[in-house]
Amino acid sequence: MKKFWIVLLSVALIMAFTMPVCAADVKFSGSYIVQGYYDNNRTLMKEGGPSVTDTWQRLRIQTEFKIQEGLSLITKFDALEKIWGASRNVGGTYWTTYSTSGVQGTGSGEAENIKWQDAYVNAKIFGGELAVGYMMTGAWGTAFGDYSDYSNTPRIKYTYAVGPWTFLAIYDKVEGTQYYATGGPAGNVGNSQYQVDEDTAAYRVAFIYNWGKGNAGLLLNYIQDSAFGNARAAGQNPNPVTDAGWKRVWYVYDPYVKAQFGPVYLEAEVIYAAGKTRKYETGGNGTDFTKDGLSGYVGLTYDFAPMYAGLNLVYVAGDDAGTADKDESGWPGMIDFNPMLLLFNYDLARWNGKVGPNGGVAMQGITNAQIAQVFVGVKPMPKLDIKASYAIAQADKDGASVNWQSKSYGAELDLTATYKIYDNLSYMVGFAYLWAGDYFKGTVSGQTLDNDYLVTHKLTLTF
Repeated sequence: MKKFWIVLLSVALIMAFTMPVCAADVKFSGSYIVQGYYDNNRTLMKEGGPSVTDTWQRLRIQTEFKIQEGLSLITKFDALEKIWGASRNVGGTYWTTYSTSGVQGTGSGEAENIKWQDAYVNAKIFGGELAVGYMMTGAWGTAFGDYSDYSNTPRIKYTYAVGPWTFLAIYDKVEGTQYYATGGPAGNVGNSQYQVDEDTAAYRVAFIYNWGKGNAGLLLNYIQDSAFGNARAAGQNPNPVTDAGWKRVWYVYDPYVKAQFGPVYLEAEVIYAAGKTRKYETGGNGTDFTKDGLSGYVGLTYDFAPMYAGLNLVYVAGDDAGTADKDESGWPGMIDFNPMLLLFNYDLARWNGKVGPNGGVAMQGITNAQIAQVFVGVKPMPKLDIKASYAIAQADKDGASVNWQSKSYGAELDLTATYKIYDNLSYMVGFAYLWAGDYFKGTVSGQTLDNDYLVTHKLTLTF
């Protein structure tokens, strides 16, 4: 009998402790993507260029634990993000040359195939909403300029909405830039070979105005980056490093607009960065690098159902190699905006690396580019969307070396057909043909190029 009461009491205690947790409202959302492709001639070689056939996938799960009204804990992770059939324990650069993307890198193993992206508290407080923790930080306005696929960093964000206005105040601590050491900083005092102030932080304020058929906003950024001023010793992470005596200080202005005018949809965004890419400290040995980088995008779509047509114009400034004390390059990142299937396509580039011969040209995100694209589509039935586009792309500035052969990236024709099998499940098939431009010759005047084509299909599930 005594054992019975002990067991009963134990069950009662377990229920008492777990009931508050069980009472929490849990919501799941996410996506599952599988994409296969055949890239016929990625090195753009005239004869004997290698082809690539691969399939990649990613499972993304977001969970919201509603603790009580107005208070939630939100988490997100990616799992099994990999090439089908590839060993998870390979090292080197096989997985991706875009190391910040968060997919498999040097020495990756089974444990790193589940990557936690977000973990933060969301609370309604003082008439607004406060979010604190690790969360996605690379999205604002239109998809142009965004890098949300891999940007999950510590953030404190306060959002306040009143009428059609929304105001935001944000503090970001950039991942991978904070100094730390198990022994503490005490041993580094007075040693010029150590840099304690190696960190990066961004302070942002923004507002958004909403109306019936659109919205517009302005994001102001102050970014101070001390990590770039240090020459990290090979294989040492964290420090020691050598203090180079300079910091990066940027002021970034980012307005956007999205609006519907009858059958015409317009979206546009401009990103202008000023300040100093290198700002030497007092007594520092070196010349400051001034920052003066402009990026911009305009997209127009005219809907005359069942057809539609439109135009995309993209500009991302390149850095002029002739101005040694000035950084004119446009906003880095640009990975969420993928107007083409082959050129500047983030998913294709991160798994296959560079495009072209002679070591190739990195095309992971839009940089140093001017792009004009026209497109037309038809929806013969509500669940089917067929689209064709043609784009011409060229570099804004010559390549980094002298005697660069051309600014032309070439022209690309894309054809896609997307069918909604269910409301949350779609299947896309696509074809792309690239007429390669002479930019890919680099400085090799005698290089002979050939064109490339891509065949792809993609299954996307959202829930």
